[in-house]
Amino acid sequence: MPHRTADDPGRPRLGVLPGFLVLLSPVSQLGFTPVSVVLGDQLGLSTGQVGVTVGVYPAAAALATVVLGPLFDLVPARRLLPVAVAANVVLSASLLLAPGFTGLVVARVLTGFTNSALLLCAAVAVADANRGHGTARERGFSRLQTFTSVGAVVGLGVGAAAAGLGQPRLWSWTVVGYGLLVLVLAPAIARRLPPAAAGAAATGSAGTRLRAVLTDAGAALRVPRTALVLAAAGGVGWAIQAAHYAVSLLSEELAPPLWQRVLLAVMIPAGVFAGSLLNQRLLARTGAGTLFARTYPALPVACAALGLAVAASGAWAAAALLLVLVLLGVVLGILMPLSPAVLVGRHPDLRGSVTAADSVTKGLGSAVSPVVLGAVAAATSLTGGFLVLAAVAGLAAVAARSAAGVRDRDPHPPTRRPGTSSSRRVGG
Repeated sequence: MPHRTADDPGRPRLGVLPGFLVLLSPVSQLGFTPVSVVLGDQLGLSTGQVGVTVGVYPAAAALATVVLGPLFDLVPARRLLPVAVAANVVLSASLLLAPGFTGLVVARVLTGFTNSALLLCAAVAVADANRGHGTARERGFSRLQTFTSVGAVVGLGVGAAAAGLGQPRLWSWTVVGYGLLVLVLAPAIARRLPPAAAGAAATGSAGTRLRAVLTDAGAALRVPRTALVLAAAGGVGWAIQAAHYAVSLLSEELAPPLWQRVLLAVMIPAGVFAGSLLNQRLLARTGAGTLFARTYPALPVACAALGLAVAASGAWAAAALLLVLVLLGVVLGILMPLSPAVLVGRHPDLRGSVTAADSVTKGLGSAVSPVVLGAVAAATSLTGGFLVLAAVAGLAAVAARSAAGVRDRDPHPPTRRPGTSSSRRVGG
């Protein structure tokens, strides 16, 4: 049976347990990027093949999120959690066997699926445990971001160190070791999860319930304020991936010592960690939607400042670059957990679907921004690329501000509960 809070016996007490799930994903995903080139050299892969092994992960993760999001609105997360953790451990261990290009691609694709399942498990657990408790839910999503940023620091740090030492297996063993720890914790996490999601409790066949969830999700995503929040979420993914890519370009261009390479790699996630902690304090004063709208304009400013810091020269340039990277991370740390919190608050019965939509839009932004940055940088300069990225982030900031001000004609459109003919309200 789920543990209950003392002040609300009906609400499960999850504590930090969902955070252990989300920490595994960035260790696995981000840590692979620094070691991919070294691993490719050891396996005799071309530069293009190495790029494929890096790129297939976010593509697979996005596809998995689309597929799994509605599933989590039907099936309790506690049933899917052990399978996802065990599969992740096995796939991470397979990389220790030097599987070759095909095996590496397959492992990265399947890892994208399992990590997406873990992230959705954590998000759905927080949403279900805090159903009807808006502030607790918002702070729960912020706490997940704190763990994600810790995982990013660990993943990038271990990955950069493993690449510098020419030992990609150091990263693989780290992922496997932590995965085994999460596997041990999985039963305790599953026991504390709510026994069934709202959608899973509805009557009707599985096909009927799935069609109803998909219909409801489509209606929810067409709500103007929801669409605007998703557009702004895509801007967050756009900014963070471009920043990480720029750091990688700088590291290759400057070829700094190992400790400087690691320091550059962890500046943004360190800022994200600080921002997520600040987020929890700010949420005690204002709601997630208001905080999202008020903070977002700082993102294009930070992107532009990073471009200027990259172009700077002189004795103070390195310190300015590190400072701007941290500040950009702080802004991202505040923003990243807010969009899923806002969406789940507006559509609580579709928490899997809207969380998936948030992840997909961020993923699309992350996929496009390095391409744009690289193309503009090749045509002009890296600073020019960041100025273009700042302009797009500015448009996303307008979407975030508009989402706070838009009033839908019918903010609570009636939709069917999965498998029933009764009506409920999902709009926000």
